[in-house]
Amino acid sequence: MSISSLKTPSARLTRTHVSRPGLIGAALAALIVLIAVLVPEIGPDPDRQQLSKILESPGSSQLLGTDQLGRDQFSRVAIGARNSLYAVVVVIVVSGIGGGIVGLFSGYRGGATDLLLQRVVDAVMAMPLVVLALAVVAAAGASFWSVTLAISVAFAPLTIRVARSSAVSLRNAEYIAAARINGASTTRILFRHLVPNAAGPWAIVAASQAGAAVLIEAALAFLGVTPGRITLGGLLGGDAQTYMYGASWLIIWPGITLALLALSVNLLGEWIADNVSSRPSS
Repeated sequence: MSISSLKTPSARLTRTHVSRPGLIGAALAALIVLIAVLVPEIGPDPDRQQLSKILESPGSSQLLGTDQLGRDQFSRVAIGARNSLYAVVVVIVVSGIGGGIVGLFSGYRGGATDLLLQRVVDAVMAMPLVVLALAVVAAAGASFWSVTLAISVAFAPLTIRVARSSAVSLRNAEYIAAARINGASTTRILFRHLVPNAAGPWAIVAASQAGAAVLIEAALAFLGVTPGRITLGGLLGGDAQTYMYGASWLIIWPGITLALLALSVNLLGEWIADNVSSRPSS
């Protein structure tokens, strides 16, 4: 058998299975994205104060009511959903994709590089997620983007570990050895051979983190670490806690939106992970 005949196992998908939970997740995610994109552009200004409409209950003129300053709650919830989606995208890119690539590189190279990277991962994993996130926020300053970065840093170690395990099990495979003998660079081996064949477990972890990112970001925003930014967690905290007994819509609609967003991201992520992890090898 010649070296050229040793090829990477096929990563082609068989017929994609669209499950009912996957469809529900996709539909919910599409609806939330549509609202988050369109409402702030065509709806009332979320920061406009209308003192004549303070704490107005939901109705035809104010679909989700107004807050204690007369601001339109529908627009504010839509903006909050948009910011939560931003957080999900950043976490997927930094922790899911970036962490996965670092893990594959660490597992493939081995030696001192792998040892150093894994000790850093151990140190990060030793800290509770919320404590680590608050530490990053304290160092970088309280803002929406520092919170999102903190969540990404906190989630990255698990992705790195999973991807590294896949790389360690694959780095001595025949097609990897053939690629090295043929002069393939580390970068080519990483992206051409390791990434497609380690995608299954990697995708499962990234999918689970996406849903958790929504809730962690909301929890930190609830604690008031994203000043000046409209977020779903922020809408559930602060003044909403003061007025919630007489104006329950101040927490009902952000809460429902947060729950539906987390549910849709989880369902969609699980469906993607199931289909990626079911790729045949031949």
